[in-house]
Order: sequence, then C-alpha cells, then structure tokens
Amino acid sequence: MSGPGDNAVAGGYLVSSMWWYAAYVLRPTQALKRAGLSPTRTEGDLPHEPLRSGLGPYFSRRHCEPVLLSRKTRHDDLVEEFDRMSEVYAEFVQPFSQPIFDEALTVIRNYLPGDARVLDAGCGPGRELMRVARLVPQGEVVGVDLAAGMVKTAHRAARAAGLGNCAFVQADVGELPIEFSGKFDLVYNCLAHHHYPEPAAAASSVLRCLRPGGVYCVIDPGPAWYNALSAPIAKWADPGWIGFHTPEGFRNLFLEAGFSRAAWFEILPGFGVAVGQKAAVRPAGARVKADRGVKARRAAESQPSGR
Repeated sequence: MSGPGDNAVAGGYLVSSMWWYAAYVLRPTQALKRAGLSPTRTEGDLPHEPLRSGLGPYFSRRHCEPVLLSRKTRHDDLVEEFDRMSEVYAEFVQPFSQPIFDEALTVIRNYLPGDARVLDAGCGPGRELMRVARLVPQGEVVGVDLAAGMVKTAHRAARAAGLGNCAFVQADVGELPIEFSGKFDLVYNCLAHHHYPEPAAAASSVLRCLRPGGVYCVIDPGPAWYNALSAPIAKWADPGWIGFHTPEGFRNLFLEAGFSRAAWFEILPGFGVAVGQKAAVRPAGARVKADRGVKARRAAESQPSGR
C-alpha cells in the first residue's frame, strides 16, 4: 500500500513529465503547424455537413447554482483525489493541456455554431469549458464532473469570469441525467476519457444526449507508441487512470455504441480528437424544415418550467 509520501512523489513525477513533454514536443510542433509544416492527419469517416443552427440556452436559464448529487455513486472512489485538489488542479495541468486544447479547438469549431448547446463531459475546474462558452455567446455549455469539488470550482470560475451561459451538474458520464436526452448539439471532453471506468457505457450515454446529427469529440492520447510509453507512468501516478484507446479503438467504441460515423484527427504528437456523429433522422433536403423545428423547440424550452 502506498502512503502520502509515495503519492506526492508520483504526482510530482507526472507533472514534471507533462511539463517537459509540453515544452519540448507539443509547443515546437504547434509552431510548425502554424508555419504549415505539420498538417493535421485524419482517418475514418468524417462527420457529414455540420449543424448550421444550434439548440441555444436551456440549462443555464434553469440552474444558477451547481446541481449536486444527493447520493453516492459506485465510482466515487475514483474521484476522491480530484475532489481534494480541485482548487489547484488547473495550475498543474494547464501548461500541458493548453497546447492540446488549442489544437483540438481547430477541429471542434467546425461543429460549433454560435448558438450551440454544448456538454463538457468531464469539465474539471472549468478552464476549457470557459473557452468554449465564449465561442457560443448565443448558446451555452453545461459542465459535468463526478467530483463535486470540481463542479463547485468550475462554477465559481465561470461566474468570476462573468460567464452566464454555463451550468454545472455533478454526474457520472456513464449515467448522464435523463433530462439531458437529445438536448445537446455537441459533447466533448478534454483529457478525461482515460479516467472513464466504463467507456462503452459513457459512449452510449453521450449518444443518448445528442440531437440527431450531433457530434461527440474526445481529446485524448491515441497512437499506440505514445500509449505504450505513457501508460506505465499514468498507471503509477495519475489518480483514477483507467486506460488509453488507440484511434481504431475509439472508432470501434463509437460505432459499437451506435454512432453512424467515426473518425480520428491527429493534432499533436501522441494526441488527437476522436469524433463520432449521431445519425440524422431527416432527409438531406429537409434542412429548412429541421431549422424551423429547432427554432420551435428553443421557443418551447424558453418558457418557464415547473421541473
């Protein structure tokens, strides 16, 4: 059994490894991409034409405070350490996560109209969520995390930043609230998927929460060479680590869950965005009718609710 000292050593080694990789691999590759010397590579079936009209705000108008669980879940033990470090977590991971999310946004923005309703499925302290919220001024972002401390920290950060188009809910991604069903244009998570204890359940849960034609974006490690190098360190030092997927593994995961299309975008060495799209239920020529349906739905949702 490891003690507090062992945990501190492991955590320090993990943070220093992430910072080194960011400084000597991720940032230089970013510079090359800006110069057009390292293009993004893709594989699999890319999503069809992105949604032109989003669902707009809904949850942020109903929940001014974080919505917390009233009961324990069977996965609470996996987030105990994240609860304890919720106030400082962002400062440790930001040098590593920022270049990854910078590049991921170049992919995600293709599926993000300004009135999109977005779900961050593993929002942590909310740093990435706030960036997305600023991209959807006529929409909203709902942050979900199983760690109550992270939910509270993200809520405080968003309010301090003056962002009113956000809501925060404590939930297991594998068991997202029933009221989320069909309510989101886009779901994403950043460097959280390898903490999901039941990836298949999470993919099915996300699929249920997407509208027809909606998109799921997972930002995580993928190439086998990176996974082989980093998995031993992650298993030892990363609290709640479950396992990495390969690009093919992500595509299979999405397709088996019921997504109609699945692709992988390589964005930086070792990292990419896995993208799954929910099947559309309308003919290609019915866009005008569908857009009218979205407007009608948004008008109905804007009415006061007794729920």
